[in-house]
Amino acid sequence: MDEKEKSGRFHRQQEVSSAEEKSKSGTVYDDVFRTMIDKMPHLVIPLINEVFGKQYPDSEPVTALQNEHLEIMEGKVITDSYLKIADKYYHVECQSSPDGTMAIRMIEYDFLIALKHAEKSGYEYTIDYPHSCVLYLRYTDRTPDFLVVHMKFPDGAVVDYRTPIIKVNRYDFEDIFLKKLLFFLPYYIMRYEAVLKEIEEDEEKLRDFLEEYQCIYQKLNALRDCHQLSDYDFTELKQLIETIVNHLAYGKERIQKGVRDMGGKVLEFEHDILMRESEARGVQKGERIGESRGVKIGEARRLVKNVESVMRTLGLSLEKACEAMETTVGEYTNAKHLILEKETFDE
Repeated sequence: MDEKEKSGRFHRQQEVSSAEEKSKSGTVYDDVFRTMIDKMPHLVIPLINEVFGKQYPDSEPVTALQNEHLEIMEGKVITDSYLKIADKYYHVECQSSPDGTMAIRMIEYDFLIALKHAEKSGYEYTIDYPHSCVLYLRYTDRTPDFLVVHMKFPDGAVVDYRTPIIKVNRYDFEDIFLKKLLFFLPYYIMRYEAVLKEIEEDEEKLRDFLEEYQCIYQKLNALRDCHQLSDYDFTELKQLIETIVNHLAYGKERIQKGVRDMGGKVLEFEHDILMRESEARGVQKGERIGESRGVKIGEARRLVKNVESVMRTLGLSLEKACEAMETTVGEYTNAKHLILEKETFDE
């Protein structure tokens, strides 16, 4: 497909939206976003560098601060897009379709974060707002580059609170890999949303479309071969890419199968096997392994989170990650079982 054709189709698809999707409190796009933040938070580093002009190295630790770190405000809780990198706080949200409330929601959430870290000096307080932005997966020519709230204070001062809008599909294939914006790859298919039916039914268009995905996977494989991308990250990205492809191209078997075949066989990691087997086996009351060993749920979650973070970040096996964290595979396994048991009982 030539660039002119791509551009025209891309802008036409911006008008396409699903009434059903708008009625849901969450979508597959939100789920994919939160999965990346939770499982691969390091992928957000290039995004932060791009949006805010930072120069964090790829290895800079990223702490994803969960919902429990914030108070509830009018029934709203910030999502897992509240991050700490070095000594700065960041807030990133994802919007599948523009709406009229995002500007107010962002300033509410950002104010909540700022209050959480307020500093007191005598009778005075200083609040430091986080760096924040919104990823727009769909947009039109009328979509601005910033969300703006005009704040008028009693003394007459007026301050504009501006939140950058990142229009994800303005970044083409070359931009994504040049700037290491792998965070955008699961959403890549959305640039073709309005023409997927044509692609499914036209041999030439299908071939061109699948060649793009072949290039994507070739690039990812190259990053993996030179150890810039772990096996874990490759596998997670492939699964998330396919999740959105299957959602948008529902019923279009040639597109779904083509993208799936381009990515090759999905790897399965030891901790994934452990979770699947535990869920399949089920847990009977009175068999709480963790409790019988005196392990608390909070400690179990910290252990699992730390071990899996080391596995993802350094590309280590489960055994090596446990060794690095000065624990054992058995302790990790027990902690994982305890977490799964608690989730089962909570349900």
